[in-house]
Amino acid sequence: MYGSTMSNDVSELREQLSDQWQKVAIDLIRKGIPADMVFESLLTVGLAGHVEIHGKDLTAGKLVAIAEQLSEQVRREKEALQEASGATKN
Repeated sequence: MYGSTMSNDVSELREQLSDQWQKVAIDLIRKGIPADMVFESLLTVGLAGHVEIHGKDLTAGKLVAIAEQLSEQVRREKEALQEASGATKN
């Protein structure tokens, strides 16, 4: 029971944090800061904090896992486009 409640609290907190970071990013972009600079900065600061808390090895492993997920998404999107293209030719 405790673990489930704690898990819900963490999920809720992560969602709240994500919402707040998105609001900050949108505000900065509306003030004229280029979006790519805003998100690069958020990424850089976040990674630096992650390294500080978890170390380089764990952070590197997390980045590899994220890169693998993105590669898989790209592969699936390419396949879907190829299938859609083939379907429209018939």
